[in-house]
Amino acid sequence: MVLASNFISADKNTLSTSVNAFLPKIAFIPIEEDDSGKAEIMVNEGDRVQEGDVIARLKGLNVHSSLPGLVQKIEQIQYANGKQGLCAKIALNGSFNYLGKKNEAQDWKKYEDSELVFMLKEAGVINTFAKATPLYSQIIDLQKSKGSSLVVRMFDADPSFVTDGFIAKKHVREIIQGAAVLARAFGAKNVLFAYSASEKNGIKALIDEEIEKNRAYLFDEDMQLLAAGVDTRKYPAGTMHDIVLSVRKSNKDGVFSKLSKKDLFVDSVTVLASYNAVVLKKPVVSTFVHVTGECLNTAALLNVRIGTPLRDIVEQCGGFKRKLSKIVINGIISGRAVSSLDIPVNRSVKSVEFIPASKISIPSAENCIRCGNCRKICPVHLWPGNLYRIAHLDSINYSDSDKAAYESVLLCTECGLCNTVCSSRLPLAQTISILKDSYNEK
Repeated sequence: MVLASNFISADKNTLSTSVNAFLPKIAFIPIEEDDSGKAEIMVNEGDRVQEGDVIARLKGLNVHSSLPGLVQKIEQIQYANGKQGLCAKIALNGSFNYLGKKNEAQDWKKYEDSELVFMLKEAGVINTFAKATPLYSQIIDLQKSKGSSLVVRMFDADPSFVTDGFIAKKHVREIIQGAAVLARAFGAKNVLFAYSASEKNGIKALIDEEIEKNRAYLFDEDMQLLAAGVDTRKYPAGTMHDIVLSVRKSNKDGVFSKLSKKDLFVDSVTVLASYNAVVLKKPVVSTFVHVTGECLNTAALLNVRIGTPLRDIVEQCGGFKRKLSKIVINGIISGRAVSSLDIPVNRSVKSVEFIPASKISIPSAENCIRCGNCRKICPVHLWPGNLYRIAHLDSINYSDSDKAAYESVLLCTECGLCNTVCSSRLPLAQTISILKDSYNEK
């Protein structure tokens, strides 16, 4: 673990409100960004669509138009996660169904559990707690393993952005009610709200107040609720592994001491999207993004339309005051670098940082020198350098020890710390993530 203060954004405590991002003249809406298989595209070039119309269907979710307008083209683009895939290019034209309109709250308690789960799929909700996953698919899979708890992370897993923590505090009422919706949909018997005990933001008092005020309506009488503080002064603190360890220390004999990967772990962004989907009947057409970096004239917390190119966001923030060298999406530690301002915002983007050349040192990658730094810093005691070597072996040459090490990738929390200490500048975290995906596909 390392001190989180090494990575905290300079504008972390300066953003007191969020604003709607400028509407893009053209949105490039990603269609196949998750691993649910081939999309069934519901529109053709030349079609007119309304805000919220379904433009594609996948196994675990729907994809919606974030704008009213005309479908100009279905084309290949680069996504924010580095993959290539199809997008719907939609030119803004017409009036909005949701933007600027008052959304009346629905009585979601009248729906069956299965109906709530289906509504999450129809609205296109993904879980961004770790790797972005369709929430519908995750709930269906976890219900088979009979998990009993819902865990809501109300702080940012990567301390270099502020999105989840900001939403948790500014939308605490919606978060509590969204958690109740998810608890019903998942069939949870217990709900845990994990907040940062290291920040003086008063979030614990807000959580307790909302629960006390609305518990009788929102939650079953015998459901156990707990707001648990997590020490976020060190990184990592927000992975499933870290939250489980933290809660077990403070709740040794309680029901939450038995938390495991069978339970449903979500974050503030996911819960707010679930609230919108079920209570307001609003599909995922926008997302909150922390826009920051020393290249920009100003930082902001923007509510961005899905499909908005990064260059449009830069324009709203006053353009660049320094020459851009690197764009990092979703955090300095665990995020991903992208190379183009034409990349659109998708449902899993929480932050975009624009970094100048003066802050970048990019030595070329060298061979592993077996310094052991990655092994020392790994919070789950893996040997990332060895896994990097295994990834570059022909599978025919795997030894028994290599096979055992390969299986250990499932323990990786993808915190990214190994990258920060690698003397040879190897892409350790990215390589392990690929190994993990390949293992899960078997």
